[in-house]
Amino acid sequence: MPDAQGALRGAHRKAWGAGLAACLAAPLLVLALVAGGVLAPGGNPVEGLYQQLGYTFTGLVFLSAAWAAWHRGRILKTFGGLPAAQRPGFLRREALRFAALAATSALWGALYWRMVGWQALRHALTFLLLTPVMFLCFMPGLQVWARAQKEVP
Repeated sequence: MPDAQGALRGAHRKAWGAGLAACLAAPLLVLALVAGGVLAPGGNPVEGLYQQLGYTFTGLVFLSAAWAAWHRGRILKTFGGLPAAQRPGFLRREALRFAALAATSALWGALYWRMVGWQALRHALTFLLLTPVMFLCFMPGLQVWARAQKEVP
């Protein structure tokens, strides 16, 4: 059993590190594109259609969070029933899935910046900041994975 625990620990460390790195890189990339002038600020007023799109982007982030919460419970139930050899790969795949889902928040921030620019800077930055926060909130920790592998259905 120590080998299985070591494999799980190593897979989690790599997967968690790669996922967090991706979730930190996505907003930093957007900020670099803004600072470099590649992603110019929009000049539209934050009203009407653009305000509604901002609400839609916020709703999509909340929908992503709800899906991540549901999916987290589902994968933890599945994890215990997998053969030990498949668990590290499953964990890595799910970490990448959580990272990709969280990174969509940075995309919404970039799109909102491109539409309304300086008039809604704090909103665009909030989308960017939510990227790593979502990953940290929803990616299960090592103890959660270890507990899930012991709870075979």
